[in-house]
Amino acid sequence: MKTSDTLKWGIRGIRQRKLRAALTILGIMVGTAAVIALVSQTDGIQVSIVAEINKLGPTSIIVRPSSITTTLTDSDVNRILQMPYVDYVVPVIMSNIRVYGAGTSKSYTLVGVDPAQFQIILEGVTFEEGRMYQQVSYSEMVVGCNVRYPQDLTVPLVNVGQSATVGIGFVNPIKKQMNVVGAFEQYGSSSLVSVDDSVFVSIKSATTLLGQTGYTTLFVKASSPDTVDSVVRNIRATYGTSITYFTVKQITQIVSSIISQLTILLGAIAAISLLVAGLGIMNIMFVSVIERTKEIGVLKALGFKRRNILGIFLSEATIMGVVGGVLGIALGTVLSYIIPIVLTSAYSVSTGTSTQMAGQYSGVGGMGSFLTYAPIIRPEIVLLVLVFGISVSLLAGFYPATRASKMDPVVALRHE
Repeated sequence: MKTSDTLKWGIRGIRQRKLRAALTILGIMVGTAAVIALVSQTDGIQVSIVAEINKLGPTSIIVRPSSITTTLTDSDVNRILQMPYVDYVVPVIMSNIRVYGAGTSKSYTLVGVDPAQFQIILEGVTFEEGRMYQQVSYSEMVVGCNVRYPQDLTVPLVNVGQSATVGIGFVNPIKKQMNVVGAFEQYGSSSLVSVDDSVFVSIKSATTLLGQTGYTTLFVKASSPDTVDSVVRNIRATYGTSITYFTVKQITQIVSSIISQLTILLGAIAAISLLVAGLGIMNIMFVSVIERTKEIGVLKALGFKRRNILGIFLSEATIMGVVGGVLGIALGTVLSYIIPIVLTSAYSVSTGTSTQMAGQYSGVGGMGSFLTYAPIIRPEIVLLVLVFGISVSLLAGFYPATRASKMDPVVALRHE
């Protein structure tokens, strides 16, 4: 019996049971689409976050106090700057503040940094309007795009060239008038701060506003990627456990490891639906064998061999697996690009607290950055999912097909 004839018999069997075959194909399609859609999201998120982290550069080291009792001062800046292979040490002060305007107030991150060193820690930030604050200024500030235009407001919260009120402290906040001298274009987040959700001032202004002389973060730049580990060892030998430090390489590895595990978890969960679809194929094949018992007897009486009967039923399972897999890949691809749009829309129409909360974090990525990723559909994942779907179909249909091929033609012809 030719392969083409076997496929024709398989297609004939599917046509005779269209509804059950369609439901089985739907199960395979949903499972395949779920795997493609979920894995593409985690891959896209990983690439997006790693790209944001790498904005700091591979030679960056972030140093912070390990407890509130530890303070980083100018002496620490000079000490680290004297270490071998250290090119720059940029002190930074960060704290949560409230910005008042447009009849409301919102929480953001205050970032105090020397304007001459700003591009060292946040390379590539450009102005939408205005200029950088002065080094000796106590009342000038530059805002990120989300501070100027919060996503839940139809009017600007602050305007360049005008004054704005900032509040320090959550209980009875101390309010001060500041001049908005500039606004940045959309930038995203880095492992140091979410630029779009931050207010930037001079170091002198930050120490005056917050009433503190110490720094919350020291941004250390090594001379080359190969010397980062050496600089870290020197910092660790000098400060021990009194400080914590992070390198871009470490953060990237941690993020990649977490998201890789998440990818495996989500992929496994989605694959369960494929296995459930396999059980559906097994069920429909068993029912098909019972319904076609007499037909099997006739085929055997006409000279069809066991392998021919086995091939007919396996071809049905294979066709359903291929059709379901291909349709699932197409559906999964469409869903992969719809999901980020839906998440972004939901984020945009939220109450706005998520945006402000994002600005309060100075860790890896902000929520806004998280929601601006592009899904990545890897060809190897598509091929793997297609092969997996077809394999599940074949395995599910193998036992019923074997049972059909072993039927005694005399018993099968007597079956009612």
